[in-house]
Amino acid sequence: MKKLYSGTYQMGICGKPTELVDSFGETLFIGDLVVIYNVERNQEISAGEPEYVVQCDDENPFIMGLKSCQRVTHYYLDGDEATKNKYDWKEDIYISEEGYEWLVKKVKSHQKTVDGEVWGSGNVTVREEE
Repeated sequence: MKKLYSGTYQMGICGKPTELVDSFGETLFIGDLVVIYNVERNQEISAGEPEYVVQCDDENPFIMGLKSCQRVTHYYLDGDEATKNKYDWKEDIYISEEGYEWLVKKVKSHQKTVDGEVWGSGNVTVREEE
């Protein structure tokens, strides 16, 4: 079994399902690696360093760096804004309290992480344990 740690503090058990999805509709699990893109008006999207999807204690799962963000889903039909009842494409955006918008893209499944792998702002590492 793989677990996520920050130092000696356990941040979650890899593979545990969450209600989180990336901006492109991929379901996220504890231990998945995602890249967070900052969306700024009239500028290209810039990528950051990969971050883990984690869950501390009994808290709700979250993406490192986006814990306090609100997830907002936008629906589109033929390229125009639509409703969740009738759409052909949707996009999830994470919005911070300051109004910054973030896109999230899953780049590595928890199944493909390896013992000792370290990523993200919290220096979270994967440990293989029995």
